[in-house]
Amino acid sequence: MILTTVLFGAGAITLFVIWRLTSVARGARKRDEALLSRLQPLAARFEAKQPVAQEEVAHLAGKPELRQMLYAMCSRHQRLDLFPPEFLRKEKQAEAVLAYWLQHPNELQAAPEALEYLETMQHPYGSAVAEFFVFRYRMPAGHWAGTDWLLGLSGPFFPDEKPYESVAGGYSRASDVFGKADPKELVRSYASRHQQRFGRGA
Repeated sequence: MILTTVLFGAGAITLFVIWRLTSVARGARKRDEALLSRLQPLAARFEAKQPVAQEEVAHLAGKPELRQMLYAMCSRHQRLDLFPPEFLRKEKQAEAVLAYWLQHPNELQAAPEALEYLETMQHPYGSAVAEFFVFRYRMPAGHWAGTDWLLGLSGPFFPDEKPYESVAGGYSRASDVFGKADPKELVRSYASRHQQRFGRGA
């Protein structure tokens, strides 16, 4: 009986891990499909070699959750000349990473209503020192996460990376309310977890 319970418990854990991994992938596909549908009209015009105004690309780049895909699209069609230079700054790349991550169905399922840069922190990462960008954000009215400003971050970023090609990820916890949580602890916690998963220069 005890052995059966142990085996069942181990099996349940394995099934949970498999479900979690596949749900992350399914959720990512769902999020990406929704974002790509918003960029599809522009993609079609690129494919048809039709004129595209810089103002149109700038408008889309102003939506942080679209920014990474938009950059990749402009690069693929050799139209990076249309991508606004101000959105190449690391701070803006970090903003895009966090907004994109928040939209995953396993996270907050939506882009924030407001997203504000707070500070950049340097933290050891293997044999290097990485940059982590800290933000505060607020979800739209009626969202289950509430109306508090929450802390979030993006990183790690390194000096040798090309725009929008870093291994940086987004991170936030529902308990990290702006003004109550310590940004340094948030960076320390995330940097440790990220390095365990991806590593760099260790």
